[in-house]
Amino acid sequence: MSRDEWLAKGWLRGAFIDLEAHPEILALLPEKLKAEISTQPKAYLTPLLYDCALVNDNFNQEPWVQVLVCWPCPKAGGDGNFKFGKNPRKNHFPVLIDNTEKYFSAEALGFAQLDRDKLLKATPLTNIAWPEKGLFQLLNWVAERYNQPTFPDQWNIRMNSKRKLLDRLWKKDSFTHNCSGVYFEITPFSEISEDDTYKVKAFIAIPETMTGKEHRVFVREHEQEVIQSLKSIMESIPNISVVLIQTIKEDEFTKSMERSYRRWQLEHLSYRNIDEAPLPAELDIK
Repeated sequence: MSRDEWLAKGWLRGAFIDLEAHPEILALLPEKLKAEISTQPKAYLTPLLYDCALVNDNFNQEPWVQVLVCWPCPKAGGDGNFKFGKNPRKNHFPVLIDNTEKYFSAEALGFAQLDRDKLLKATPLTNIAWPEKGLFQLLNWVAERYNQPTFPDQWNIRMNSKRKLLDRLWKKDSFTHNCSGVYFEITPFSEISEDDTYKVKAFIAIPETMTGKEHRVFVREHEQEVIQSLKSIMESIPNISVVLIQTIKEDEFTKSMERSYRRWQLEHLSYRNIDEAPLPAELDIK
C-alpha cells in the first residue's frame, strides 16, 4: 500500500486498533503485556509515532512503530488520581466511542515497539475518536516520562514534606489561571546530607499570551499573593534557603536561564481547565 492508501484507511498517530479483532498484532506484543490484556474485557492499541513516519513508504528508514496498549477504565469517568497526566505510571484519559465520552486506562506496562509493516496491515477503528486536545494530553503524558526534569532526591524529600501546602497553592485560581509554570534553580544541584542546605531561586512564569491589561490586573491583584505564598512555604522547609522568588513573562525567560532553571511538573493542574489554564510554553503544542 502507498502513503495515501494508509491515510485513507485511517492510519494516523492516535488511531485505535481492536486487538481482539487482530490476533496477529496481539501475538507480537511482549508476554507480560499479553498476560495483562488477557485479564481485561477489551484492549486497544494506538500508535505514538508521528504521522509522516507512521505512513512512510520506506520500511528500512522507519522499521519500527512505538505503540501504547490501553483498555477501558474499571471506573466510569476515570479515577481522579490518574487523570490529567498526574501519575507518571498510569493515565486515565477520555475518548469518544460513538460520540459518547468514555475513559481508557494506559499504564507503563502498555508501551511496546512493533514492526511497522506488520502493524499497518491492520484496520483502524472508525468509531473511536479523540475529544479536543485529548491526544495532545496523552502525548504530553508519554513525553514527560522521558523529558520530565529531575531533581536530587534530597530536594524532593524536602519539598514533599510540604506537599499538601504546595498542592493547595498550585490549585488556587490566582495561580492556575495566571501562571504557566514554576522553575527552580537550586544550589548545589546534587545530593547533599540531610543537614546541608539548598539555596533556591524561583521564577513563576506568566504566559506570553496574557494581554497587557490582563498582566496589569494580575500584578495588582494576584502577583504578591502568589509570590509570598510560595516564599512562606519554601522558607518553612528545613535546610532550604530562599534567595529569590519572582514572576517573569515567558518571553523574558531566556535560553541561558533554561540552562540553570528546571521546571517543576504541574501540568495536571492546567489540564483540569485546559481551555482556561496555561501550560508551560515548551509543552503547549498547537
